[in-house]
Amino acid sequence: MELTRLRQATEIQHRRVEQDLDLLRPAFTRHDYAALLRRFYGFHQSWEPVVASRLEPELPGFFAPRRKLQYLEADLRYLGCETEDLLRIRACPELPPLDSLGSVLGSLYVIEGSSLGGRILTRHFAGHLGVGPDAGCRFFSGYGERTGLMWSAFGELAASRPPAENDDMLNGAISTFELLGEWLVNKVHA
Repeated sequence: MELTRLRQATEIQHRRVEQDLDLLRPAFTRHDYAALLRRFYGFHQSWEPVVASRLEPELPGFFAPRRKLQYLEADLRYLGCETEDLLRIRACPELPPLDSLGSVLGSLYVIEGSSLGGRILTRHFAGHLGVGPDAGCRFFSGYGERTGLMWSAFGELAASRPPAENDDMLNGAISTFELLGEWLVNKVHA
């Protein structure tokens, strides 16, 4: 499936998450930033093992360089989280349906796409919050200079999949945007 089709199918959900989070607002503080990282950590804590277990048998080695939990941990530690604090972060109790390779790839589309958008946020957070790729903003900096290459590799993989997986990919992307958006915006999890 072409990435353009996934982008068009998820445009409403994507826009809603961006608007609800409003990460570029002037009132967004380091405290808000740390709370957001904790929510991402809780999501990835649940999501990454499931995605790895689904992708590794069919696409060995594809997901390992895309894991982001270690970057979230590094950022949180930079912001003062101790090991005990990390252990107390609530894991996301619900995941989107990840019962087929197509749905997993659709879900991965959302996370990989956030790596592209994260480059804009990294620049903004550097000026606004005083964090950077090596100092509290590793997660949002994606794959650094390799972000474009990683995105292209994902796009090639998605485009190479059989058309029978398209509906699952679309549903996986939409449900991931919806669930992740709800999880990130809900201040109860901070």
